[in-house]
This record gives sequence, C-alpha cells and structure tokens, in this order.
Amino acid sequence: MADIFLDDVRGYWRDLAAPAFEEFWREYQSDGEFSGSRVILVYRRMIAAAFFLNHLADKAATLQGLTNPIQLINLIKIQDPDSANQMDACRHFVNDAKHEMKRIQEASLRSREANFDNEGAGKVLQFNMLSTDGKCLYDLCLTVCAVWRFWISYFDGSSEVNFRDAISQRAGANTSSPGSC
Repeated sequence: MADIFLDDVRGYWRDLAAPAFEEFWREYQSDGEFSGSRVILVYRRMIAAAFFLNHLADKAATLQGLTNPIQLINLIKIQDPDSANQMDACRHFVNDAKHEMKRIQEASLRSREANFDNEGAGKVLQFNMLSTDGKCLYDLCLTVCAVWRFWISYFDGSSEVNFRDAISQRAGANTSSPGSC
C-alpha cells in the first residue's frame, strides 16, 4: 500500500500534477500523424495537466495564508504579471472544460521552436483560446507549460511567491540572525 498526500501541496505536486504534465509533454512533443484521435489525445492530456496545475493554486493559497486561488494569482501578479496572466488563462481554460465552454478554441499546427520543443520531424499542436476580455489569444499548450515552469520556481524557491517562504512564515522562522536560512 502506498500513501499519497493530496492535502499537502508537495504531495499533490509530486503524485498528481507533475506526472500529469509529463504525460501531456510526451504526447504533445511526440512525432506522429495528426489524426482526430491524436488531437483528442493531446487535448485530453493537456486538460488533465491543466486541471492539476490549476488546482495547485488552491493548495498553495491555503499554505500562503490566503483564502482562495484568485488571491494567490493577484499576489503573484504584483511580482510576476506574465506568470499570473498565464495562471489566470489556465484557470479560465479549466473552468471552461468543467462547465459550459464560453471561449472559442481552435486547434492548428506550429513549427517546433529550437529553444523550447523537443527535436522532432514534424510540427506540434497548438490549441488557441481567446482571453476573457477578447484581447489575447492564448496557445493553451504554451500556457500549460508556462504554468508548469511557474510551479517549478514556486517549489525551488526562485519565484517571489514561493513554497520555502510560505513554510518559513508559517513556522515563524523569518529571522535576520546570522546563519539563518
């Protein structure tokens, strides 16, 4: 028997969010013929990753002493507006997937980007979604990847709003004494 700690943000990340993203990334980046079933497979994996990555905001908000994920996104927006906008787009995408779709989405192919995508012979899918104000078009695959990168920075302590600071604040460990970490 194995324990999974879904009430803990780290356990949720390790046991659900990270594996879901890795499954999405593998399908998203694999070479293959783009049939209707392939498009649906990548889309389904993207939705699963987005659900779990989005729900991390709920768990992290609680850890940060906030009452809801919107407060966390607003806190992040102060220091990192781009990450906050991507998180908000991911949230809207997930809400559209859970409820009646309100935003137009379309699928197409894009060329691989050397500094982002894995090497491959073919193009990769992109799923575009219009923002709530109608001013931005988000490539949802890139959005999910941006949110993934934010959560990595949250856990490794490199983002302004991060896990390490939240833990030390909850423990009362913020101190200016020499040698404190």
